[in-house]
Amino acid sequence: MKAFTITAAMAMLFAQAHTSPIASKAEARQFAAQITFEGAPPDVAFYTASIIADGSVVPIYNPLSVSHIKSLGGATCTFYGIDGSVTTVVGAQTVDVGPPQTQTSGSCLAL
Repeated sequence: MKAFTITAAMAMLFAQAHTSPIASKAEARQFAAQITFEGAPPDVAFYTASIIADGSVVPIYNPLSVSHIKSLGGATCTFYGIDGSVTTVVGAQTVDVGPPQTQTSGSCLAL
């Protein structure tokens, strides 16, 4: 009985030691695109977001009327405006939003 208890305890520790690092490594590898939404003037009216680049559509709740969307790179991102605009940013660039409007959602996919 004592041998069974020790063996069972070792098996549980072994299982925990081998499942946790795998999950942590997978989460650590998840890339997030760094996005800046700029209004007018862009040096005063802006906000930033870190968007996981897995293709999931995420809601955006900031009411700022956005004129430009800037990405630091590493992903292709598409954003949807309240008045129907669709703005795609590929890699590290700044793209105009036309006409300027509040962004309601977006998604990014790592390059």
